[in-house]
Amino acid sequence: MKNYIKIILCAVCLCSAAGCDKGFRELNVNPNNTTSLDPMFLFSNAELLTYSSLMETEATVVQQFIDPFGGVTSAFNFNVLNQTYTVMRWNNAYPNSIKFLEHILSETKSDAARTNLYNEARIWRAYNYMMLVDTYGDVPYTQAGQAYLNSVFLPKYDKQQDIYNDLVKELTTATAALDAARDVVKGDVFFGGDIPQWKRLGYSLLLRIGMRYSKIDAGKAKIIVQAAVAGGVMQSNADNCYLKYNNAYPNPVTQQIQQLTNTYYLAEPFVTQLKSTGDPRLKYISAMYADPGKALSLVPDTISANQFGLPIGYDSGTLPTAPGFRGVSGSGFKYSQVNYSVFGKVTAPQYFVTYAQTQLLLAEAAFRGYISGTASTYYNNGVKAAMDQFASYDATAVISSDAQNAYLNNPVNAYSDANALKLINTQYWITSFGNGAEAWANFRRSGFPALSPNTYPGKQIKGNFVRRYTYPQTESAINADNYRAAVASMGADDLDTPVFWDK
Repeated sequence: MKNYIKIILCAVCLCSAAGCDKGFRELNVNPNNTTSLDPMFLFSNAELLTYSSLMETEATVVQQFIDPFGGVTSAFNFNVLNQTYTVMRWNNAYPNSIKFLEHILSETKSDAARTNLYNEARIWRAYNYMMLVDTYGDVPYTQAGQAYLNSVFLPKYDKQQDIYNDLVKELTTATAALDAARDVVKGDVFFGGDIPQWKRLGYSLLLRIGMRYSKIDAGKAKIIVQAAVAGGVMQSNADNCYLKYNNAYPNPVTQQIQQLTNTYYLAEPFVTQLKSTGDPRLKYISAMYADPGKALSLVPDTISANQFGLPIGYDSGTLPTAPGFRGVSGSGFKYSQVNYSVFGKVTAPQYFVTYAQTQLLLAEAAFRGYISGTASTYYNNGVKAAMDQFASYDATAVISSDAQNAYLNNPVNAYSDANALKLINTQYWITSFGNGAEAWANFRRSGFPALSPNTYPGKQIKGNFVRRYTYPQTESAINADNYRAAVASMGADDLDTPVFWDK
């Protein structure tokens, strides 16, 4: 009898199990889990997460900014290797913007309804890879961002020359393919999907790449620059490519320097350039504070005569031996800092590509004979646009036309063919303040401004300036074969090996 009951119970259980199997899979799927994602949202994230270099890095190399104190933030003032900072662009780009952009391209390449999203992603991908090449040289490109898509976990490094060649092709074809009659990328945080502005961004980036070649291949530079100009570059500050911030979503660069106000200073060469030329931007960039540690709660002194940049080649211990040492003020030194009421606000925008930069590159292109047009006109337009840009930092930071004209009529600033390259590229250096990667790249390409080498003892570079950043140590440990191949192709993985266009 007991066995009979057991048999009945087993049969019931089996029947119940068979009956419950219907819909079992669906029952155990969380309906709130995301199973697919509109690539437009990935594009918004790719834009927002594009790395903005901190002021302690490239801006310190080109002597705009300085930290005289010891520790991880002072490596570039002392010309020593510090992986904490050299790896930042790499470690931010590949798991963020690069991964998202590669995924978008995979999702939209064959989707005729998303053609503008596809091509805008190609343009912004070109910007990101250009910055990676400019920083490191050979980098993963054709296999980058493919871990999820194709299970490529150890990507090969592509030759930097090959990457640049492909970026020229990508920018050319992607920009030309944008179509105002097709899809609107509403999630685009730069231009809200405006196709004419994306076209002007694409061709302005092509101009930038073309000018990178000016140091090694004038013929190639001329061809690329002419194609960019024919396509149509930025026409005004309304075309500027930048991120807007607010108190809820603060600028990560200015937020970082606000955390240690008594540690960070403007560098002497930068302040002296602005001060000695009567630059009306000085008061919006630079300020003195009675106590740097309390700068955020103090009224800034922006009087030009009172601005002094901290000298290059000293640390906090040796600074008192510097000629003309200005002394201590509260918890810091009596030297100029960022004006935290204007340029240093946490709501300050972060610029990537601007009309001012574009006009200055056109000025050099015209001077070199790459394009028609008057170099002085481009130069004046670039300087004025750079000054007008300050109103985006704060409504009070308006530089009048009279002040702009007075500056440009000053003999030390007025355009002349005899000093064209110096004038144009010094202005590019000023205009790119806050975009350290571009200031550093153009300094290496042009050789201007003519900065004096940092003489701080114990430097780890053989040359006068840092020429590139080193790869992350994790690459040599985990992606060893591809890392070694890149070093064999490119040269030593150190701060001296120049990128291909810097030779």
